[in-house]
Amino acid sequence: MSSALEKVEYDASHCQRCSTCKWSHLWEIKSHRFSKNCPSLAYGKYDAYAAQGKNDITTGLLKGELNWEEHKDTLLEVIFRCPVCAACDINCKRIMDLDIIGVLDALREEACEKGYAPLPAHKEFIQSIMNYDNVWKQPRTRRANWARKLGLKDLSKAGEKAEVLYYVGCTYAYKPGMDSVPKATATILKQGGIDFGILGAKEICCGGIADNIGDKKSFEDIAQKNLKMFEEIGAKTIVTNCPGCFMTFSEKYAHMQKIDTKDLPYEVMHSTQYIEKLINDSKLTFKKPINKQITWHDPCHLGRRGEPYKHWEGKRIAYGLTDPPRELNRGVSGIYDAPRNILKAIPGIKLVEMERIREYSWCCGSGGGAKSAYPDFAISTAKERIEEAETTGAGTIVTACPWCEANLNDGIDATDSNMQVADILDLVIESLGE
Repeated sequence: MSSALEKVEYDASHCQRCSTCKWSHLWEIKSHRFSKNCPSLAYGKYDAYAAQGKNDITTGLLKGELNWEEHKDTLLEVIFRCPVCAACDINCKRIMDLDIIGVLDALREEACEKGYAPLPAHKEFIQSIMNYDNVWKQPRTRRANWARKLGLKDLSKAGEKAEVLYYVGCTYAYKPGMDSVPKATATILKQGGIDFGILGAKEICCGGIADNIGDKKSFEDIAQKNLKMFEEIGAKTIVTNCPGCFMTFSEKYAHMQKIDTKDLPYEVMHSTQYIEKLINDSKLTFKKPINKQITWHDPCHLGRRGEPYKHWEGKRIAYGLTDPPRELNRGVSGIYDAPRNILKAIPGIKLVEMERIREYSWCCGSGGGAKSAYPDFAISTAKERIEEAETTGAGTIVTACPWCEANLNDGIDATDSNMQVADILDLVIESLGE
């Protein structure tokens, strides 16, 4: 019996099959058309793809009613054709106290323990991180190419100190066409008078993708390297653009160490949080109106998966009763207001909301390794979000995640939509007149 599945036996076996995991909360639904919340079920159709189906799979594996050898290919497809967006988890926690995201993670960890995962597409990422410290198979020496001529502090060098560590992340550092985001961030931090620096070529992957696909050993090795680096440079505030990195440094590293996010030796802030602070402190002034009607897409790792982690160990007594009392993560404390407040502060911007927003936001379809292993699923999920965005009358989807931006653009390319996708920092820089 797998130790990974044993840890979630209570959660999997106490599923009531109420189907709450499949839909947005009843009070939040605005139309039947956009009432679903599970991309995996919407694409796969069968109940196995829903959280309650995966609970049944977990229970079946634990009881010996299912076995990997006979059903390996089907099990792997069901387990991994899922963005692990946690929409099912937060909806379940509205009426139950089950850790659904823990069940999904445990199934992936079990697949890795059995030697059936990582999947080939995911194995490439892991090998790239181990060989190059990034997911894109790029030389370490190219990591800070975006910062050339900007004169930024390199905190990995002896004697260099700063109040803020700006952590860029693999995708913004390496993916062609996305270096405008770190350049914009550096410009904004300079304009705000912030003492900050980067890690240059010494920056390494956060490791979040390894954890997402169930490779706990690789994840923990990467995490320990980063934690050592943060300690050596004395980082107290870490600012990052990528929601995946934000969630990994705050939620995943705390989870790994069995502590609350607030007890980490550093504070992690997403760039939208930090920019909102600069606006509130009157350190940024928008000059140029941007006359656009836009809609905001909440990235899962910034929203419902980005809330602070609260560690709990104890005994489950009955539904909602634990010893000691347990505070549930329901997704409501993610980063929702900061990006919206930034957009509202930019003159000329008209923000119109989609039906599924904040903790009920529809995933772009790219997370959890889904894009690399099942691109057809990822594109289908993105097309659903684009159609929802079009109903608002907006011409632009604004977001703050490189994976969301890339997959939404791929979804647009697969349709005849005229919708555009923009990163929020591109709008900030344009309005600042930089």
